[in-house]
Amino acid sequence: MVKKDFFEKREKELIEDLQDLEWYIKSFWEILPIPVCLTNPLFVILETGSAFDRLFGYKKDELIGSFLDIIFQKKPEFKDFSEKLLKERKILNFEVSLRAEGKEEITALVSAFVREDEKGETVGFLFSFVDVSLIKETESELREKIEELETMNRLMVGREVKMAELKKELEGARNALMKLKKGSGESLGTEQVKQIFH
Repeated sequence: MVKKDFFEKREKELIEDLQDLEWYIKSFWEILPIPVCLTNPLFVILETGSAFDRLFGYKKDELIGSFLDIIFQKKPEFKDFSEKLLKERKILNFEVSLRAEGKEEITALVSAFVREDEKGETVGFLFSFVDVSLIKETESELREKIEELETMNRLMVGREVKMAELKKELEGARNALMKLKKGSGESLGTEQVKQIFH
């Protein structure tokens, strides 16, 4: 009887511990600020975090049971990514084009690793996504502005060089006029001025 009570009590404690653990894991998925998802070995989505659902515009659990390639804008990109993941077992910051429900394309960095059982068999994958669309947009705008500034700089430097050449030419012409004027003692005629400037 004592043994039975001990085992029943222990079983109850283990069930409570498992329930607590399950609550912690669910809470973790909800509060994690990075979009993450968990898939099986066939890339079927098993779990998504709330940040994942927000990024892609889906309701909680709406994508569960869907293939992960549903969020990839370009299917060949998913194929390349998944093949690389299977080969390397871990990928960090792989840039891809993703799509969200009712939104434009999202440029993201995807990181993932293979989940294995104790025998080393693949049991699934864990993915994280970082939306870098705004960064890419800003980089593009900055490149355009830099190109505009470089073009303007070339024009301004060219203009300054031309002005310096004209100033030098005018100074030379002025000196030549002064010499002619001093040498002749009289004012220069139109023909003499033309000769100096041509």
